[in-house]
Amino acid sequence: MSTRNQNAPLNDDDIAELADLIDDAAARTDAPLSLEGVDGFVTALQCAPRPIAAESYLPVLFEHDAPATLFADAAEYGRFEALLGRRWNEIARALAVPIDNLADPRALSPLIMDWEGLLADLPKNEAAALKAEGVPPYASLWAAGFLQVVEHWEADWELPPDSKDEAFVDEMLDPLYVLMTPPEEWTEAERQTSRNDYVAMAIWSCYELRDFWRDRGQAPRA
Repeated sequence: MSTRNQNAPLNDDDIAELADLIDDAAARTDAPLSLEGVDGFVTALQCAPRPIAAESYLPVLFEHDAPATLFADAAEYGRFEALLGRRWNEIARALAVPIDNLADPRALSPLIMDWEGLLADLPKNEAAALKAEGVPPYASLWAAGFLQVVEHWEADWELPPDSKDEAFVDEMLDPLYVLMTPPEEWTEAERQTSRNDYVAMAIWSCYELRDFWRDRGQAPRA
């Protein structure tokens, strides 16, 4: 694959293909995989205190020692790697650009599933069946994927107890923990802020965390 292709943003067909590949792999493992969760996971890796190689993070993502075996064949796994690599580069570019607001077309735009929109477009019987199965709250899977990285490599994210920056990191992660928490468990104070506002806060946290670790000289230089 050429460098140009590696840097090409994913189009709608690419995103659908990547989602299908992830869903197929999910059927062969117990990991709660989804396109949205994988996107959150990859985003967190780029906001992390240190670089983590694919051979280390893919087994964590898939909860399987040999992720390649979860795909139909080597070609399918190669296609997954290529699409994920392009999404990785897309996220990296977004986080590297200074922006003033999230409406900027260059801003990070997570691959979050619009469940309400999907339900509205489905026939009533199909929508009812999907609701009965349980629809994840908006952005909860993305937040969970992000926090999977934080919690698996927890020691990397911890600062010395006397560090003045410890509270800052906690504050940046807080919107993600709120989004991952079932809405019925939100505190009264948390309910004063809308879910969409928490999503916006979480996206800004990605920029802040990336810059924070880079300023400390600990972040990946991809």
